[in-house]
Amino acid sequence: MRIALVSDWYYPKIGGVASHMHNLALKLREGGHEVAIVTNDRETGKEKELEERGIELVKVPGIMAPLLDVNASYSLKSSRELNVFLKDFDVVHSHHAFTPLALKAVKAGRSMGKATLLTTHSISFAHDSRLWEALGLTIPLFNSYLRYPHRIIAVSKAARAFIEHFTEGPISIIPNGVDDGRFTPARDKEEIKAKFGVSGDVVLYVSRMSYRKGPHVLLNAFSSIDGATLVMVGSGDMLPFLKMQAKFLGIEDRVIFTGYLDDEELPEVFRMADVFVLPSTTAEAFGIVVLEAMASGVPVVATSVGGIPEVVRENEAGLLVPPGNEFELGKAIRKLLEDEKLREFYGKNGRRAVEEKYSWDRVVVEVEKAYEEVLSGL
Repeated sequence: MRIALVSDWYYPKIGGVASHMHNLALKLREGGHEVAIVTNDRETGKEKELEERGIELVKVPGIMAPLLDVNASYSLKSSRELNVFLKDFDVVHSHHAFTPLALKAVKAGRSMGKATLLTTHSISFAHDSRLWEALGLTIPLFNSYLRYPHRIIAVSKAARAFIEHFTEGPISIIPNGVDDGRFTPARDKEEIKAKFGVSGDVVLYVSRMSYRKGPHVLLNAFSSIDGATLVMVGSGDMLPFLKMQAKFLGIEDRVIFTGYLDDEELPEVFRMADVFVLPSTTAEAFGIVVLEAMASGVPVVATSVGGIPEVVRENEAGLLVPPGNEFELGKAIRKLLEDEKLREFYGKNGRRAVEEKYSWDRVVVEVEKAYEEVLSGL
């Protein structure tokens, strides 16, 4: 098959959509398919890797809306203008249901008789509320474009519940994946900690430093925990504030802000952690970093928002707490730090779940099956 993966939100935009698209492209190419990533005309940082792997990178020209990172030109033009970029593919697979390039691509793909799919990666607050049915009716643009995919894929039940407010089309659930060959449990955790210049228990946060991810809640919770180091990986607008917050709380000597780290550095960072924390306050469709922690055999503490409970609770991979509740968050972290057997229990469960359900080797098979089902019905 010749497959085009399309989105505004590929690199250099950091996030789950870009990571998902990139890894899906690699796995599809390994499976012998001809694959292209179709995105906006800017430097992605992945040009060399994609060329070496035999994956085409198609850049669509247009004016970028700086705040949203979307192609503003293609929010105004006819989808026919994308035909030239997509005409040679058998499958057009868009990613992220609410960005212009992805929506225009599903219309263009359907009009040219291609197998056309769209993966929705996001939810919003109160994702399962019927309020969104009314709001969906007031946003006819989304409703009209979401008629075009032959198949919509949601990464979680929560993501499906949200997109159902905007479409009556068929929706399958295929979860995010993780490379369980890269993210593996540590053989010697203490040796890795020494390499990073830390000792004792390590609590790890990996995500953007943004309000909805809850890093400020984590700092408040961590201030009640003694004898541990908090490693916070990521960049974002809140980073200067968070550094001041750590100083104000008197824990700056026990908190390490690494800033942004390349993907190549992350597996070892996860392996040194004793507990991984994702304290999101809202709108978390899945949380790929949760899978990376599980693949690394690290127990998880996360908030019960969006699709996170589907991954953590259903696989007994860690503890869930209410969003924004720093007391319960601190209590859960302490519980795991004080109970090695419980950490091992959740860590082994998480690793097993990844091997059985979330490994990219398994996820790509489900995606290929979706392509074949759509193609067979054309």
